[in-house]
Amino acid sequence: MKKALLFSLFALLLTACTGYSNEKSVIENGVEYNISDNHKEAMAESFQWNAREDTVVITIPDTLSDGTPVVTMGGLTGIGVPVHFRIEYEVNWPELPQSRSRKMSEEEVNAFYKEYTEQHPDELCGHLIKVNNPDGSLATESGFDPESLFYKDITFTINIGKNVSSTGPYISDYSILEEIYKDGIIQSDGSILVYRPALYFNVDPGNETYYAEDGVLYTKADGKPVLYVAAD
Repeated sequence: MKKALLFSLFALLLTACTGYSNEKSVIENGVEYNISDNHKEAMAESFQWNAREDTVVITIPDTLSDGTPVVTMGGLTGIGVPVHFRIEYEVNWPELPQSRSRKMSEEEVNAFYKEYTEQHPDELCGHLIKVNNPDGSLATESGFDPESLFYKDITFTINIGKNVSSTGPYISDYSILEEIYKDGIIQSDGSILVYRPALYFNVDPGNETYYAEDGVLYTKADGKPVLYVAAD
């Protein structure tokens, strides 16, 4: 009985295995892709946004630069772990100077990052702070002054290629934009910029699974919206 149960579980795991692996990934034009073990298809996993307002157009191409077809935005990896396509802040953490004689003190580390951020103001290096909890309430445990927050609307345009035929088991505007909703960017004057993001979709006319109308993504099979829209 026990052996039969173990065999059934093993068989279930095998059927859940998708062939995508985090160990086989590439980043092209700011989008991170997981590659299947047989290198025959790719999954768009995330867009690494540098927080510049002139880089809000995300293109999921027909194929990667090596010809691998991009067939899904999000999906399942390993033995069936769900991965949602998402937009994330691209945070650069430079390597600390190495010293053979001793470790850097906390004060020296802080001074290094302070100097680095002053010299590289366009890079998000330690500039992010959590401002919203998953339920939408202010994350006051982060210790910031709510009066320091200011908000700005921004729209991300996602262009979907003709080979994309899946968006994973569940996708919503919030699952894509969660990090942008939750994190604020500390400005040089101490204020905190929080973006209020929205999505606008375009789809290649040759795509047989999806189409877009007025920026909304639909499934051709039933004409229903693909994304679950988070409540205001």
